[in-house]
Amino acid sequence: MEYKCQTVNMSRMIVSSRGFVTPLCEKCNSQDCSNPIEKIDVSILGVVKKVKVYNRGVSPRFVIQCEGYMP
Repeated sequence: MEYKCQTVNMSRMIVSSRGFVTPLCEKCNSQDCSNPIEKIDVSILGVVKKVKVYNRGVSPRFVIQCEGYMP
């Protein structure tokens, strides 16, 4: 099922008191999600990590809110 998600551009990394906010998809356990989520390499302050991003259109985006999120 494709859920409604709120996304932000990866270039606008959000900083909290715990450091940089990671995409919500990294901690999601939803089994029926059919959103265009892909694992890509992202450089965060020079450290390359594989993260799950919403990839539809021109540039991949971080999911920060989703109706189908299951921790």
